[in-house]
Amino acid sequence: MNHHPDLTAGVMAGLSWYYLLAGLLNACAAGYISYSELVSEGASREGLAPKTRFMPSWLKNSLWLFYGVGGLAAIVNPHLGFWLITIGSSVLSIASAADAAFYAEHDAEHKGDHKPSLNDHQPSVGIGGPLNRAIWSSVWALFAMLFSIMGVIYALGAEYAMPQFIRDAIDAASGATSFFTISTLAFVGMIVYRRFLANGLVAWLGLNLSLLFFGLSMTDYDFRDIVTKPDNVPIIGLIYLVAYFTWLGLRRAVINDARMEKGLPTLEELGMEKTLTWPDLVYTELIALVIGTVALIAWAIVLQAPLEQPASSTQAPNPSKAPWYFLGLQEMLVYFDPWMAGVVLPTFIVIGMMAMPYIDNNKAGNGYYTIRQRMFAYATFQYGFLVLWVVLILLGTFLRGPNWNFFGPYEYWDLHKLEPLHNVNLSDIFWIQFLRQSRPSAILIREMPGIILTVGYFAVIPALMYLAFFKKYVAEAGFIRYSVLAMLLLFMASLPIKMVLRWTINLKYIVAIPEYFFNI
Repeated sequence: MNHHPDLTAGVMAGLSWYYLLAGLLNACAAGYISYSELVSEGASREGLAPKTRFMPSWLKNSLWLFYGVGGLAAIVNPHLGFWLITIGSSVLSIASAADAAFYAEHDAEHKGDHKPSLNDHQPSVGIGGPLNRAIWSSVWALFAMLFSIMGVIYALGAEYAMPQFIRDAIDAASGATSFFTISTLAFVGMIVYRRFLANGLVAWLGLNLSLLFFGLSMTDYDFRDIVTKPDNVPIIGLIYLVAYFTWLGLRRAVINDARMEKGLPTLEELGMEKTLTWPDLVYTELIALVIGTVALIAWAIVLQAPLEQPASSTQAPNPSKAPWYFLGLQEMLVYFDPWMAGVVLPTFIVIGMMAMPYIDNNKAGNGYYTIRQRMFAYATFQYGFLVLWVVLILLGTFLRGPNWNFFGPYEYWDLHKLEPLHNVNLSDIFWIQFLRQSRPSAILIREMPGIILTVGYFAVIPALMYLAFFKKYVAEAGFIRYSVLAMLLLFMASLPIKMVLRWTINLKYIVAIPEYFFNI
């Protein structure tokens, strides 16, 4: 049992600044909603009167004072800098919400004289109607104040941690089966409710909830010990980057689908302006190079390189993990023989990527985002990338502990934890459990159930897929292309199938021929 304290002075100071930055983000969001031009992608500015709502000069000067002086003071006196920035965020939040309400009241009083202008939110086609600036500016101001108050709580030395019963409940629900199942259901929900999720307000709300959950989780020592390892920190950034770019592509696809449904050009067709390599592209690349270099230098100074002692055959780390980008393959070793997980499946991944342009005969979606016109391709690729790759990386990074056992996010990595598994092969289930007799000594007879099942999987299912879904594709692309596509899909589906079989009936191998090192 781990007895390290959940909260120390350093942790509380870090959490105070963490919540301060979260509050600052929401204060800026409240100000953006209240004062900025809100013209979404593809919305036209034609016929709109100029914007008349602006951030008052007193508020601008106050922000320069609190943020500028607070940022400089934080270098010399972090405590003083914290309070100045907190006051600045509070002033920005309250003023933004109050001004948004004032403008809304003013527009209501002059409703007859109100003409469409840049004061009004111009929504994207297919995302929803205009937003109410007063309501949403107040919502983000409320979030800013909530985060600021939490930061002040830790700055004043008050100890508040995530309740233990919540941690225990999350640990209990974080088994491998539930983790993968929830990920799959979340992926299905992302596609079904993509119009709802593509809304920027929903995305910002999700970001706030994730920041709140991560901050509360950092009050647990075991969670903090895992995520703050130098080689695990980039994975946290990976989560947010993958989530953002997945959402961005989803949003643009939803907008394009809605625009094409109404006979409007896509967003990409609206921005067909030519960009010069020099100076536009070169300047952009130079700026990105400088920013990336500065970020890497700061990273190298703040985080120590995760170097361990020289490799030794007498002492191996526990758990012994591959680099993060190979953790998906290492997770496959739990369910497949090494030759399958380390050679066959990665080979088919590479072959599939190379063959995709030749087996995809759908020309829709070239040069623009769309889901409706490419539903099968989008769902297949995104499931393979997000669930069968990214989720496995996260599982292997944060939830696989000593002896490759599965641990909850708030569970102590106990070296002595044992999870005895009675893994059985299909031949054991068929001959011993089902027929209640000993397994035949002849290899082919012993493994005949698995061989029949495997051959049927690769022979019968493609025929059923053809009859149910792919008649039109075979007529257009031909039988050879369909055969390649079907094999790639079946190998891809073999991973979640094998995972479910291991979790439900402890099935290890469908065909087990250890005499010749051939196991499936």
